[in-house]
Amino acid sequence: MFTEQFFDLLLDFGDEWIVREVPTNLETNEVDIQVEYFGDAKIYDYAPPRRWRHLETMQFKTFINCRLPRLKSGGKVKTFAPPWADKHERHSYLFESAVIDLLLATKNQTQRAGLMRCRCNARQSDTTPCDEARDGAQTKG
Repeated sequence: MFTEQFFDLLLDFGDEWIVREVPTNLETNEVDIQVEYFGDAKIYDYAPPRRWRHLETMQFKTFINCRLPRLKSGGKVKTFAPPWADKHERHSYLFESAVIDLLLATKNQTQRAGLMRCRCNARQSDTTPCDEARDGAQTKG
């Protein structure tokens, strides 16, 4: 229960949406956040399950999963737009924003290091990982 409450608090999709379950697959390194609608709208039915790519949770790829509610109005059935993504997208707003920031920053090593919250040695090639772990190991020894 703690995990669901934790993700519900962090995602903050509003009172109408709740994190129901957070299964983790250790073999594929994936977290699937199961979200459900609990609002006051009169639901006609639910759309088939969908999966949106979201920001990573530590080293795990993270996905938001939901069967979006549908309403019937004026003889037409309309699917709710989720608060975390555009209606027809398969990634969350936050994931899209992170990808754009990374693409803009990767031309500059200092900006890339800032985005990833680490220090990178500017004398090393672009493929060299950040050396913060090495620096930390040297100060402990």
